[in-house]
Amino acid sequence: MSNNDDFWKEIENDEYRILKYNENGIYDDNISSQQIQLMETYVNGINIPTISVGSVIKGHISKITNNELIIDINYKDSVYVEVKNSDLKIIAHFKIDDEIDVMITKINDKPYEIIGSITELIKIDVANKLKDKYKNNESLEATVMEIIPAGFMLSIEMNNITLTAFMPNTLAGVNKLNDNQSQALVGQKIQVMLETLQQEKGVYVVSRKKYLLSLIPEEIKKLEKGKIYNGIVTGTKDFGVFVEFNGCLTGMIHKVNLNKEWQNKIHEIKPGFKIDFYIQDILKGNRIILTQNLEQKTLWNTIKVNQIKKGEVIAIKSFGALVSLDSQTMGLIQNTYINKFKKILRKGDIIDVKVISVIKDERKIYLSFPE
Repeated sequence: MSNNDDFWKEIENDEYRILKYNENGIYDDNISSQQIQLMETYVNGINIPTISVGSVIKGHISKITNNELIIDINYKDSVYVEVKNSDLKIIAHFKIDDEIDVMITKINDKPYEIIGSITELIKIDVANKLKDKYKNNESLEATVMEIIPAGFMLSIEMNNITLTAFMPNTLAGVNKLNDNQSQALVGQKIQVMLETLQQEKGVYVVSRKKYLLSLIPEEIKKLEKGKIYNGIVTGTKDFGVFVEFNGCLTGMIHKVNLNKEWQNKIHEIKPGFKIDFYIQDILKGNRIILTQNLEQKTLWNTIKVNQIKKGEVIAIKSFGALVSLDSQTMGLIQNTYINKFKKILRKGDIIDVKVISVIKDERKIYLSFPE
């Protein structure tokens, strides 16, 4: 045909009514929108997309039931999408005539039928979002479902689909959680980060610890000296008590900075105990020194270079002698100075020392001998 107008004027089809222009060059009123679209496809030379398994087609929802979606992809074709129970959250947000993408998963010949999936596309989108979050160290919200021997099972909702995640006990907190802390997590929504993109039997491994550690720099900036804080004891040593507070921070209270009634029974302080304290010092590497007594002054607070102090030798090492200046202040006399002054030191010796260097951030004091 040399002329499109002539082509359409010659078409007559009882099944689809008469397809033609009227005398004014306008479509007749009895021409449906689908017929007009089909005619324009041929008139304008639009190529009908190839429909094949794996291709993604855009269409409009023409029917929604609890069992299936029917998506009109034009050109007289529709895609049938089976709805499973796990898909009900997804289709709950759809309406008739919504435009959506569908992935073709199967094409049957007899009868001719196109089968598709929306969930597969969503899974691809979710996988790409997870890759971005892993790459950028961004957190995800997850719900702790249950405790299992090795850790916790969690669920993550994304794009109206549910992902299953596992959080090992060692990654549940900045420090090891006690039983009460673990039980308190069940049913809670928490922030986690992906530990790896690799899935173990379809389950993602996530870390709350990784997320909490990412908060530390900003949380430390908010700390105020003179303000009382409350935390939970995570462990004790002969020299002090370790405390977790503000969700992600950990600090230590030296024995002499505990309330007096606890100083001689430090081993009675058990993990899980609640404890009040103040911020005493923040050292290099985000090490936080705590105290229960702001008035308690130790040599560490006032020590200066060139001061002469009396101390007790508490250990002889290959690199020098360790000297205790008070209950929480210790310094080192390096072998260079021991040899220079021709000293013979033994554990328990009470000696005079001279302060030659104080490194506050690393809590190190270097000593020599008075001239």
